[in-house]
Amino acid sequence: MPSETGAPLSYQGVRASLSASGRRTVMVEYFTMGDEVALFRVAAELAEPEVVRLPLAQEELRRFVVTTFGHAGGVRELVSMGLEELWYAHDRLIEPLGRWSEPGDLVVLVPHGLLHYLPLHALRVDGGHLIDRNPVCYAPSASVLHAVRERHRTRSERGSAAVFGDPRGDLPDARAEVAAVAARLGATAQVGERVTRQAFAEAVSHADIVHFAGHARFDETDARASGLELAGGEMLTARDIGDMSAWLVTLSGCETGVNTRHPGDELVGLTRAFLLAGAASLVVSRWRVADASTAHLMRRFYEHLSRMDKADALRQAIVDTKTDPRWTSPHHWAPFTLVGAWG
Repeated sequence: MPSETGAPLSYQGVRASLSASGRRTVMVEYFTMGDEVALFRVAAELAEPEVVRLPLAQEELRRFVVTTFGHAGGVRELVSMGLEELWYAHDRLIEPLGRWSEPGDLVVLVPHGLLHYLPLHALRVDGGHLIDRNPVCYAPSASVLHAVRERHRTRSERGSAAVFGDPRGDLPDARAEVAAVAARLGATAQVGERVTRQAFAEAVSHADIVHFAGHARFDETDARASGLELAGGEMLTARDIGDMSAWLVTLSGCETGVNTRHPGDELVGLTRAFLLAGAASLVVSRWRVADASTAHLMRRFYEHLSRMDKADALRQAIVDTKTDPRWTSPHHWAPFTLVGAWG
């Protein structure tokens, strides 16, 4: 992926990129090797990265990932069986952030290997979930993050929005969600049979913000065939995504952020396709989401986005959702993550 979005950065280049953000930022890059994981702390003020090595039982992690995230509904099953402590058995993977960052600092996570599938923001540090403490964004690599931020140095003040929802006509909560999002963004929601491949392609080619609420499908045998389910049985796959300059793409559907890894730890799926097409960042889901809590989270996200950076707006929307007594389970608030530029 770096070869397609920019040359690999030197450590000094990463420092400079983080310094240019204008806010205190801590990047943590992971590298798994055998039954160990190395965490590299990168920050503008560090002349050299700080490294911590932690034990990591790869086979145990693999079983957890496959069981929990390897099939639709796995997270819901884990929660319904009262096995959330299995989730938190991996808290040590973010434990160093308790001393590497202050509450409120922006945390950029660059996973590796099986950690791409683990919701690190939903693990616990300092007695609470990381996302309670810090805004978090993910990146496939430091070079990819730098490339997308360079493409989008400033936000368009008068950008348009393209909002799509419920293409198959079976998601009333999604339809209500896009109506609220479109009203917030001053756009007209395209719903039902109007969400065609042609309509989507035409709108996203110039939109500043793209929001899609509907079904998505991840193809385990061919990640590039993963895509969004549109009206009339059409699919918009990772192969079909054309050039765009969107400041934000939100895919409010099931498993829109699931990718598979190729040699070199290269991610293949919708996230990669949208970043390569020119999007600055995406909000995507890691598993099959619940309709009502998702609609609530998305409405809150766009309310906060009018006055906050994307990472801060998503963090606050997640906090708003998880503090509702109906949605305290990670199944409801943890699936959505920001990938790419945070501002």
